[in-house]
Amino acid sequence: MGMTIGLLAMSGVRVCDPELLKIGLTLPGFVERSKVIASLPSLGLLTLAALTPKAHRVRYFEAKDVAEADECFASLCECDLVAISSMTAQIDEAYAIADRLRNNGTRVVLGGLHATALPKEGAQHADSVVSGEGEPVWPTVVADYEKKSPKPI
Repeated sequence: MGMTIGLLAMSGVRVCDPELLKIGLTLPGFVERSKVIASLPSLGLLTLAALTPKAHRVRYFEAKDVAEADECFASLCECDLVAISSMTAQIDEAYAIADRLRNNGTRVVLGGLHATALPKEGAQHADSVVSGEGEPVWPTVVADYEKKSPKPI
């Protein structure tokens, strides 16, 4: 029997600095463009889903859903392995979710631009970090977790 693998996209544009918020979100069209971009699924994670061996079940999640609904986080916790892809703008939220998942016994793989730039930092919040493009190594990552002991109870 295969694993259940969750793919978590950290979508959307988040501006936390009040000064940047004031300046950046007043630019013409910025809010509209960011909403459109945030509504698109993560092409990288969808590609990983396609590369996942058929023996495994793949589920796709958006961070906004996890942050807004406990039942969505609970669904993530049911996965044997969760891959999180994040850029720097969302990395604090990604780390918080990864830490919560690991505290619940779910294994976590981090990837994306930030993890590529700072893999040692990412390793503090994940069981594995993919540096660079995930597509060439994803089948190996999945195979490695197939060999490891099942998710602890």
